[in-house]
Amino acid sequence: MGYTMNDAKKTKPRRAVLVSITKQGDGYRLSLDDVEYQNSSPTLWKQREHITSKEISESAIEELKFDEKELADIGHYILARLHAFKSCGEI
Repeated sequence: MGYTMNDAKKTKPRRAVLVSITKQGDGYRLSLDDVEYQNSSPTLWKQREHITSKEISESAIEELKFDEKELADIGHYILARLHAFKSCGEI
């Protein structure tokens, strides 16, 4: 038996981490936000709270120049929030 779109709709998590990037001045802002699933039509995710943000230079984005600590920190924020959601039974 396969996984269908109906299965995906039934198992949609109530909480998630939204990672976004926006142009700001001569660089970019990477933002991580907690979002909550809204059971509506059309489907909506509503921001619950801002987690963190980081200013990133345009050259870092263009050349993918990040040191391992920066990448580890971003990954840690994401996984820590997802773990918190899981621990609270929200995913």
